[in-house]
Amino acid sequence: MTTVVKIAIDTNFNYFGPSRPTISPFVISYFDLHAGDIVIGFQDDQEWEGSIGYAPNCPEEMEWYLDLNGSLEYSVTKEREQGRDEGRRASYPIGELSGEVAVASKMLSDGIDIDKVLNYTRLSRTRLENIKKELSEQNEK
Repeated sequence: MTTVVKIAIDTNFNYFGPSRPTISPFVISYFDLHAGDIVIGFQDDQEWEGSIGYAPNCPEEMEWYLDLNGSLEYSVTKEREQGRDEGRRASYPIGELSGEVAVASKMLSDGIDIDKVLNYTRLSRTRLENIKKELSEQNEK
């Protein structure tokens, strides 16, 4: 049985319209997703099954998207509707990158610009600048 990846989406952050929300390049690389892969995207109390799309002519942070046109919509559990299940935390990668600071650190160490990282975290710009400074000091050693 294949496990379908579940990712948090924001239909307000898009290049082609709300039916094609943008997906972070970090999420794409972390879950090793490719154009055409089927994933479940969730936002608030809705879940949809859609396919990953890639548009190389878009700005870098908007090249990847979830195509929800003609997608399946799933019913959401009562627990999820009441906010007791999953939510934003479910979109965090698990394993070695279990915390928000670790995820942001990984994104910054991979060379992703602070302005782009701000779109995917609740951490402040100052905190991200400090993390980036620490990473550059570690690299100099």
